[in-house]
Amino acid sequence: MAGKDKFTYEAVSTLIGAFCVHLVVGSQYAWGAMAIYIVGYFRLVGNTEANMSQFYLVLPLIVIVSTIVFPIGMEMAQKVGVRATVALGGTITILTTLLSSFTQTPTAFFALYAVGFGIGKGFLYPAPLEAGWSHLEDRKGFVSGIIVSGLGIGSLTFGM
Repeated sequence: MAGKDKFTYEAVSTLIGAFCVHLVVGSQYAWGAMAIYIVGYFRLVGNTEANMSQFYLVLPLIVIVSTIVFPIGMEMAQKVGVRATVALGGTITILTTLLSSFTQTPTAFFALYAVGFGIGKGFLYPAPLEAGWSHLEDRKGFVSGIIVSGLGIGSLTFGM
């Protein structure tokens, strides 16, 4: 247990990396600012029935899907490792976001962006916490606060 509550180089660098992962995950909260442009895009490509009320469902869908995947992400982080879990979550998030930019219908967009981002977030959210807690076992509240603050700052940063 000795050394598990000290701010070593590894502990601090883990906190910074974990904060950065949550900073990116926090971009989901910029959805309100992006939605109007995405609705405009779908109308431009011929989906005149696309409207804001449909697209307000994207953020709740991301949250629902990620909440379902969270336990799997935590289990994977503990068994396979944090790096592999973050790599998987990041890959899913990046690929589904990229592929959703090519969709022509709102349904395809929801399936790729909302569900894909939700699955990716389900892996990306708990893994950095597990990494931080492993370095500072006696300061889990502090570690959680630093890491999860990246989520809020990400919504502020990417929402501008």
